Amino acid sequence: MVGVMSGLDRKLWRDLLHLRGQVIAIMIMVACGAMSFVAMRTTWLALLESQREYYVEYRFGEVFAQLKRAPEALRGRIGEIPGVAQVQTRIIAEVTIDVPGLDEPATGRLISYGPAAGDELNEIHLVSGERPASEGRDEVVISEAFARANRLGPGDRISAVINGKWRNLRIVGTALSPEYIYEIRPGDLFPDPRRFGVLWMERRTLGPIFDLAGAFNDLSLALAPGADAAALMAALTAAFFGCRRRRL
Repeated sequence: MVGVMSGLDRKLWRDLLHLRGQVIAIMIMVACGAMSFVAMRTTWLALLESQREYYVEYRFGEVFAQLKRAPEALRGRIGEIPGVAQVQTRIIAEVTIDVPGLDEPATGRLISYGPAAGDELNEIHLVSGERPASEGRDEVVISEAFARANRLGPGDRISAVINGKWRNLRIVGTALSPEYIYEIRPGDLFPDPRRFGVLWMERRTLGPIFDLAGAFNDLSLALAPGADAAALMAALTAAFFGCRRRRL
């Protein structure tokens, strides 16, 4: 038996020596596959961690709701719903933008925000420039992708139709937002940063333009650990409908 095995072993080594090129190629392919898997998994884990840190640092909301109009006083009632850790009310509207050098109008999403960086949800990261200094000025911060695609920056001006009125807007900064990592116009299949961008305007300026001073039409929430999302959504819906019935 030992002799037979020794003969088989010798034959195996002769075959391996004869096919050494193919064997080495297979070993290299297996090694490359293993290294590619490890590298891709490491990259994936790094991206997940970067995403988590980005969302945490800029306080990306977990629940979003849109409505036509609700009084700002409703914010306190929503904050009392079990499972709600933080509430942010905003004004959001779609506007038409006339961009210099662009043959056709672009579409913009105009979002209200506070006059200074604070602890609100969906915070923006300024890439260049600054926030509007005070209320009452037609100043905006625009998304970095939109600015880069149209070669715009702080000090430039664009025009927009806001709530039916033509307004000349001065760009004071460019920014990134965890809410709009992938900027795409509603109804489009692919992003087009030349024809769609996000604009942020100081809330005390934007509110009167849309007759939403002391009111809001967009809501985002941060949830407490272990929050019951289904129960929270039901309570949130009840709060909105309760507000509507009182207005009626």
